[in-house]
Amino acid sequence: MKKALPVFIVSLVCLAVAIRYFRPDLTGMAEASDDEAYTIADIDQPVPHAVLPTLDGDWTDMGSYRGKVLLINFWATWCPPCRNEMPELIKLQEEFASQGFTIVAIAVDDQGEESVKTFVQAKHFQVDGSSTSINFPVLLGHDEITREIGFEGELPTSILVTRDAREVKIIRGPLKAKELSSVIRGLL
Repeated sequence: MKKALPVFIVSLVCLAVAIRYFRPDLTGMAEASDDEAYTIADIDQPVPHAVLPTLDGDWTDMGSYRGKVLLINFWATWCPPCRNEMPELIKLQEEFASQGFTIVAIAVDDQGEESVKTFVQAKHFQVDGSSTSINFPVLLGHDEITREIGFEGELPTSILVTRDAREVKIIRGPLKAKELSSVIRGLL
């Protein structure tokens, strides 16, 4: 019994280290709910240079959004919380686009470009009683670039960027437009 205790303690330490550094991505395993984890944390770092493909085969330099307040949203077509937050994103885009704000959604979909393109073109969302399609740019992400920008694997995740291209907030979990509106107003 005395020999089992040190083995048990070492096992617990190894498990804790493994969870800390190799967090499993369980985002697709649960349906979205009102009680779902949602956090807004302060960050302060420049947006790294990134060029990402668009759905129509062009390329977009993230630097082209400098001068605007930007919300970078990481999502996937198979992620229920991501789909559920789309009406909130559409509302934010409608409310603040004329004031120098835009959303850029980066699809980290493992099902390929065609599934993302089909989803964006065909899917409509109920926003204030009307059926609306996605009204902001959708880019295709890949592991290396998305990690550089700030994506750590949890879906959905959004990063709020200032006009001078500094990441200032990271939102983990489905965002809430009402709560985020005041933060966006402060940056505009």
